[in-house]
Amino acid sequence: MVTDTKQAQPFMACYFRTWRDYASNPLENKTSMGDLPPEVDIAFVFPEDEDRETFWQALKTVYVPTLRARGTKVVRTVDISLLYDPAFSDDAEGYERLAQHLYATYVEEYDLDGLDVDMERGLTAEQLRRATGVFQALSRRLGPIAGTGKLLIYDTNQNGTNALFTAVHTLVDYVLIQSYGRSADPASLQMTFDTYADKIPPSKYAIGFSFYEERGPRWGDTRPPIETSRAYAYSQWNPVQGAKAGIFSYAVDRDGVPEGSDAIVPTDYTWTKTLKHAMK
Repeated sequence: MVTDTKQAQPFMACYFRTWRDYASNPLENKTSMGDLPPEVDIAFVFPEDEDRETFWQALKTVYVPTLRARGTKVVRTVDISLLYDPAFSDDAEGYERLAQHLYATYVEEYDLDGLDVDMERGLTAEQLRRATGVFQALSRRLGPIAGTGKLLIYDTNQNGTNALFTAVHTLVDYVLIQSYGRSADPASLQMTFDTYADKIPPSKYAIGFSFYEERGPRWGDTRPPIETSRAYAYSQWNPVQGAKAGIFSYAVDRDGVPEGSDAIVPTDYTWTKTLKHAMK
């Protein structure tokens, strides 16, 4: 078992769907990343291909400085497939070039605070080799051994026995486990953490829930009242080995929207604020 060397206040991290940012579509959208409250410790930029240039300009010139002034780190999410791009050679030189490309394109360009790699698929032997090599190259720029203060985060719906995680676990600051719609039974949550416990301490481990996306899955994580919800149960749970890093939400731009309600509406982030303080 890996033990903690220090304790910290648990964090609240949130994935903001950028296509629902006001700057992406002011005629339809009702909120922006700049509206996130100071209770958000890490804000993830979660994009799609249709995002408009107006959003990226607002991110760089308005949202990043605004959020950072509130103490919020802003981190870009990328899919694992970007780490085994076949346009780059399958050798140390190719891994270094791709890592530099990812850092320059997704972190440096917008003055962000790190990179979050979304890992939700099986990898071939070649993809595993490439992704591992690029993770190692990224770790010279991001993560706990880089010394730059920039975050390298691994988010997944898989267990700690995954081959990629086994190869790169020493290189990441945090592991985020997508726990949307799953049982909040402490024994079940503990069973998942135990697959990670020989590689990371609890202080690097976070679990997450999802708000209801318009026309999306009904995970049931945020059914009111807050105090009896799955999201609240996640905020209260910790592994028996020690305090977890925190919790996170997906689609924070939908904070407070009832399941089945597909209208695009504003939010005051009541759930986010309440859950952050519930962890203290």
